[in-house]
Amino acid sequence: MSKASVLMLTAIGALGIIFCVDVESFSAPSEDAKPTVDMSIYGHVVQVGWVVKDIDRVVDYWEKLGLKNIRRFRIGESIQMYRGKKYSVTQRQAFADIGDVQIEWVQPIKGTSACSEFLEKHGEGVSHLAYAATSPEQFDEQIKYFESKGIAVVQSSGQVPKGAGRFAYLDTAPQGGGLDIELLYFPRGQIWGAAKEAVPNEYPFNRIAQYAFVVRDVRAAGAFYESLGFGGMPVDHNVSLDRIYRGAPGKFEMDLGWGRFGDVVFEWIQPLVGPSIYDEALQARGEGFHHLAFEVKDMDEAIKLLAARDAHVTQSGGWDNPGGKGRFAYLDTERYGGLTIELLWNQPTASGQ
Repeated sequence: MSKASVLMLTAIGALGIIFCVDVESFSAPSEDAKPTVDMSIYGHVVQVGWVVKDIDRVVDYWEKLGLKNIRRFRIGESIQMYRGKKYSVTQRQAFADIGDVQIEWVQPIKGTSACSEFLEKHGEGVSHLAYAATSPEQFDEQIKYFESKGIAVVQSSGQVPKGAGRFAYLDTAPQGGGLDIELLYFPRGQIWGAAKEAVPNEYPFNRIAQYAFVVRDVRAAGAFYESLGFGGMPVDHNVSLDRIYRGAPGKFEMDLGWGRFGDVVFEWIQPLVGPSIYDEALQARGEGFHHLAFEVKDMDEAIKLLAARDAHVTQSGGWDNPGGKGRFAYLDTERYGGLTIELLWNQPTASGQ
């Protein structure tokens, strides 16, 4: 095994990532490319945009799981630009927080929008991740930057008064694994729907450890985001230890792509051998956002705790490499809004760090 391979395995283990047996099958050298986009913007996701059919059903469930300080808004109407035309859009929204990331639930009611289109084509789930510009000028600069890369604006707030907030959905989903990037600008740094005070959630929902997606071609997705300036995507082949799929021994294998330039790890999953919950997601909804991951201190205890809240294990496994040992478990929360939860456990080191 090469020194570079050992270093890669050590980094993967430190992040609580699944064990990879094919350490020499990394993708092209471009995987080492550093980001050229402004990481003061794109290093942190400020909002997870989540489209649902019944906002009360989904929010009630996540409140039961342990999210606190959920803000529910009544049905609202606004005029928005969608694919170059003005539409009257009626929708309902709710908000919550996981650490410093806002969760936004959207239930389309009337009118054509990116959210109604997503719901029609893919069903419920996370349609976009949002990043924040710090000024109207920076917001406009970013729109021009993506237009120079051939990425159009799907939907936006259009012309707004000076000093007002803005948003724009970028058309990255077709080539970018089913996910639109949203740009936001909110005056005085106050995001829409923000809580008046921080209220911690119940364990383990106070920090997102990973954003994860299922795709049909992980290398194509990586090449696309690299072309936009988000840096290279290392890819490795994965065969997990102790694989369990829906209560029986599992055979699943996948190629995994990694984005580690921001403050939370991005994981891109291309299922190769099944069955698996990744195959199920591709068949049911196509490419797109698959799960949010959360770190736990004791896997068995966390599984029991969340089973009592009606979230049960569908798939699990582990890893053991020079960087450390650990376990993962997926929970069947996609029944409520199309989003899966993953639990990650890292075996503590001898020093306890």
